[in-house]
Amino acid sequence: MIFYIIFGFFVVVGAQQLQLTPANSINNLDPCKYFENITDTQQLSHHEFVAFEQCVYYFLASKAQKTSTKFGAVHPIATLPPTFAENAPPTIKVKVGQITLQHFQLNEFLKDLNIVGYMQLEWADKRLSWDSDQWKLERLQIHSANHIWIPVLSSQAYDTSLRNDDAMEVRRLESTNKGNVSALVSFSLKTFCDDTDFRHFPDDVYKCCYQLEPHFNQEVVEFVTDGLPVFTDPKYFRDYAWSVSGTVPTVNPDPNVVSQLNFCINLQRSSSSVKTELAVPTWICSIVFIFTPFLGKIRIQIFAKFFILLLQFLTLQLFSNRIASHLGSAAATPVVLAVHEFAMVLNTISLIASILIWMLSRIKRTLPPWSWLINASNIINRFICVFNSVDENDGAFELEKSGIPGESNPQSRYQSDWEAAFLAIHGITVTFFSVIFILGYFFIR
Repeated sequence: MIFYIIFGFFVVVGAQQLQLTPANSINNLDPCKYFENITDTQQLSHHEFVAFEQCVYYFLASKAQKTSTKFGAVHPIATLPPTFAENAPPTIKVKVGQITLQHFQLNEFLKDLNIVGYMQLEWADKRLSWDSDQWKLERLQIHSANHIWIPVLSSQAYDTSLRNDDAMEVRRLESTNKGNVSALVSFSLKTFCDDTDFRHFPDDVYKCCYQLEPHFNQEVVEFVTDGLPVFTDPKYFRDYAWSVSGTVPTVNPDPNVVSQLNFCINLQRSSSSVKTELAVPTWICSIVFIFTPFLGKIRIQIFAKFFILLLQFLTLQLFSNRIASHLGSAAATPVVLAVHEFAMVLNTISLIASILIWMLSRIKRTLPPWSWLINASNIINRFICVFNSVDENDGAFELEKSGIPGESNPQSRYQSDWEAAFLAIHGITVTFFSVIFILGYFFIR
């Protein structure tokens, strides 16, 4: 018999038989068998530890493949939910931990909010448990989300979720030797906000709610929350002059409905510049309107009301630039705009009343007013309209220029009594409008 050595193999040539026998080499050593004898994983280098984790994973995948042969699934540890494991519970309880917000973008015209952040998910999978005596490892890092089963979440129904701008990505995935899996899932979600609080603009609150549900295996996935509210990432989050607060996530308790995770983001302006820009002109016009009865003569009050009306129209133009663009998608009217509209209406009515009373007071009369009117006007002008005064009577001034004293002229006294009566009527009228404005303000608020 003749022996030939060719490329590390022993070739045995017989009369009717050819046999190849591999040479005994260190390259044929099974690395996973080698790692089973490791007692301290801290001594492994980085690439050795990665290989060690791969050995543990493929050991678990092989064991799951053997126990799931009857289902005929390919790679069952990744394609079948944990309910297919031996002695597994009928449902998968996915615990939603801390939800952290990193960035948001609010469109005030369309009333929609896009948020970016991450959340912590935890669930149990018995197929990912191992004996710590065999594999000296407590936590196994899964390097790909395709290697194991994970709960896929969507914010809409199955038919429409892929058409939205929502996106989710698994950043970190690991399991303990007890089969407890944890995942850090980043998300980008978009929703429409509730604008029912628009009447408090610019202090209105945007309430934007999100709803997450399982995209697959909806009948076996159940959400569980830990009672923590939505947080903001102090490292990356910027509020952009908005006060952001998140609610505590809740779960739909009805077992007959697909499990849903609900949480809301509330946004309110934290900058006072817009509020000052809108409130200061309104308050100035309103306060000046209330104090017009203290300006004295009716004619001066009329000029003041014309000036106030001009300021109110200019303020209304300011409102049209700041608020009108938001009114198209809101059903409510902001309080500051409602107060301004109410003040403009009352100022216009008060201006018309002042002009009419002033015109009536300028009519020359030859008969005296009723005695009760004279007495009432004297009391009102003495105790209420103390700052008001009448315009100088043109007729009395002409008589005095002709050498006839105005006080001895009966017609001049009658005219003065009528002017005093109209002055009292005007004072009561404008005071009534001021009281109506104050009451209307509290009613609108």
